[in-house]
Amino acid sequence: MRSIVFDPLEWEFARSLYTSILPTLNFSGDYIAAEVASSYCTVDPKYLWSFDWDSVSIVMPPAMTRPSNDGLIIAVEGYSVRLLRGWGLKPQIVVTDLDFEPEEVINCDCLVLAHAHGDNIDRFTRYAPRINRLIPTVQVWPRGCSVLIPGFTDGDRAVYLAYYMGAREIRIYGFNPSRVVKRDDEVKRTKLQIAKTLLERINRRVSLVFYE
Repeated sequence: MRSIVFDPLEWEFARSLYTSILPTLNFSGDYIAAEVASSYCTVDPKYLWSFDWDSVSIVMPPAMTRPSNDGLIIAVEGYSVRLLRGWGLKPQIVVTDLDFEPEEVINCDCLVLAHAHGDNIDRFTRYAPRINRLIPTVQVWPRGCSVLIPGFTDGDRAVYLAYYMGAREIRIYGFNPSRVVKRDDEVKRTKLQIAKTLLERINRRVSLVFYE
């Protein structure tokens, strides 16, 4: 099983953006995380092409609108898995760094793209062995079985993924930089503004439709 890199130039742009805006975060640990993450891979990244990517709904934690049950559903974080279950829906894919209700990810019968970076490697190694179908994602050049997707937050990485997989329609539920549900601090708000900038870049390439 080999790694996959989506758009190296866009990755370089995104990385230069967030490392310059948030230099106090532990980006140096990303290289160690990338080395460790690949050993937890249980699904060949090529499996991503087995899904129908034509129409994609991406559900983020602040979502207040139930998505339709047509097309591919991607949950961002375990919180959204639980949210979808309450609406009678199940995601096919979860994109997460395992810091928001990770137990929901473990109990989800879905493909999990779990992100490993410098600040979460202890948490990643604690939960990753309990996930049945796992493809690690990283934020530096990958080693072994893992995927590098441009972006910074779980939400914008999910949108980038859908775009690169050829989605013609991407519906985004709950992206709201002014509504913070996990924690409300300056770093989190800055992260959401970075995500907003990246989503604006994607929106120039493919139409994004936003719902509360």
